[in-house]
Amino acid sequence: MTIKPFFYLLITILVWGSSFPAMSYLLKDLNPMELALGRFLLPSILGLLYFLKTKLNISMRDYLHFFLSGFFGIFLYNFFLNTGQTSISAGASSFIVNCNPLFAFLIGFYLLKQKIKAYYWVGIIICIVGVFIISLERQLDTILNEGAFLIFFAAFLTASYFHIVKPLIDKYGVAISLSLTLVFGTIPMLFWFNSTLNSVSVLDEKSIFALVWLTLFPTLLGYYTWTYSVGYFGANKASFFLFLIPVFSIIIDYLFLENLPSLTTLLGGSLILSSVSIILYLNFK
Repeated sequence: MTIKPFFYLLITILVWGSSFPAMSYLLKDLNPMELALGRFLLPSILGLLYFLKTKLNISMRDYLHFFLSGFFGIFLYNFFLNTGQTSISAGASSFIVNCNPLFAFLIGFYLLKQKIKAYYWVGIIICIVGVFIISLERQLDTILNEGAFLIFFAAFLTASYFHIVKPLIDKYGVAISLSLTLVFGTIPMLFWFNSTLNSVSVLDEKSIFALVWLTLFPTLLGYYTWTYSVGYFGANKASFFLFLIPVFSIIIDYLFLENLPSLTTLLGGSLILSSVSIILYLNFK
């Protein structure tokens, strides 16, 4: 078994899990699209510079696919996620977005006619139950508001992005696929450039740290390791492991903030860990 893809998945889970509290904190001072541009501007500039350096010839058809990848996976995803998170807790939004593996499986099965082994369907149902149980102590009532519908749509968009970018990764590699996805996803955000510049310039030190963290780790690092993971595992298998994000959030919460998890949280986390472990065993034995 190759360790590198699983290590990259682990990094993705850790840094993406840390993004929800940081986003909720920053949305007190920034509007949804100022937050999106603030975290994606630098990675997109670096991506553009990398792409120009390669001088790679890309067909117009593939440029269109890269545009769709960025437009769905970066621009629209962040628009709906950030807007929804203004009226919903970080824990609740994390719960909803982490249901995106279900959308990825449904898109792959019904639209792309991909064959999915039966034990994956069982595993995904168990994981959704586990995440739901964890959410019981995370203000479940806030899940049932208008922000939830926006975040559900964001989850569908990011699941679509997983499938769009996979053939591009196979053809052009991880770095180019990520670079152009970031560029095309950030271009529509430039409409908010002036307001973002004004808002970011008056942030306090804690908010600046949160924004820098979002930029360097969940965005620059996390999207690279995730793009690699999708290229290696495929959209369906890679997205399945995102169910581990709430579990790692519990572990981080305990290790750094000494918050003891409740029995419901331990039960939900145990279900997710058991399901993922069994899937790993069945898939790689």
